[in-house]
Amino acid sequence: MSACHYLQRVVVSNLLTIYYNIQMLIIFAIVYLKNPFSNPWAQKLKLEPPARLTDPKYGVHKYIKVNGTVLHYVESGDPSKPLMLFLHGFPEFWYSWRHQIVEFQKDYWCIAVDMRGYGDSERPEGVSSYIMELLIEDVRDLIRQLGRENTILISHDWGGLIACEFRNKYPEVLNGLVMLSSTSRTSWAREIWSNPVQRKASWYVFLYRAPMIAEKMLSMNDLGFYETFMLFPEKKATDSEDIECYKYWFRKTFALTPPINYYRANFSYGLPEIVEHKENVPMLVAHAGNDPYICHSLLDTMKKEYSTIETTIIENTGHFMQQEDPEKVNKVIRDFLSKNNI
Repeated sequence: MSACHYLQRVVVSNLLTIYYNIQMLIIFAIVYLKNPFSNPWAQKLKLEPPARLTDPKYGVHKYIKVNGTVLHYVESGDPSKPLMLFLHGFPEFWYSWRHQIVEFQKDYWCIAVDMRGYGDSERPEGVSSYIMELLIEDVRDLIRQLGRENTILISHDWGGLIACEFRNKYPEVLNGLVMLSSTSRTSWAREIWSNPVQRKASWYVFLYRAPMIAEKMLSMNDLGFYETFMLFPEKKATDSEDIECYKYWFRKTFALTPPINYYRANFSYGLPEIVEHKENVPMLVAHAGNDPYICHSLLDTMKKEYSTIETTIIENTGHFMQQEDPEKVNKVIRDFLSKNNI
């Protein structure tokens, strides 16, 4: 990589960060001028969790210390059966897998974890606490602490990025890997710097690099973005009570900063080389047909990275597909597991 190209990416990324954050400050100003006596950042804090978060049909809530950090997780199914570990994305927590837990708990030992900094897991301070290397080791130590040497990873969004890097480092631990609405770190980096469409779709990544403004944006109107992005009026899999489960955790003081720190800690100006991984790890990458954040061209690079890979596009669904269309997603996952005898 030439110094000229590296410097170009530094300049472009910093200009985009400034541009998107100025846009957000203008939006803040407009909101204030329209109603200077309102507080768009007022939070409707609730002391008691919504009933759905403690519904026994999803399993038992437990805590475990891994890699120096206490993580919360929900356990469901028979511990004598194969381990199926769920890694959520941004801005979610274990509850995003509720439909998959109910579907797979009869055949697998299901563990849906709150990643570090999320939900009821510990929130280490500082951006450096969320570098990829630590996130990978969280997963490795969790599997070990659960008494297993192998697992099936089911992942979404940021969970998929972590799962993919985990697959690269510890392929022998995986019986299978499913990535929903996600990609590899290499393909994302190459696409964001070479594809203007993907760069534009990833506007929020640049916005999140600045301190505090992203937190203010997401907390506006009592975390109103959840209704915007996770409620699907024509579909019934997610409703307002589910949204309240998200808001219960993310209304808490400083709850948004650790998840956003995932972006801050792992932003890179580099353009990694494509390295082919030839280990025989069954791997499925499923994109959503209506995903506003991910270009399907990412799959082309991933096919160059992995000799064993299956890809599919699930039509008429969006980024949060496992919640929007759980029946479709569950079938794709089950077909993949059955095909590979996992």
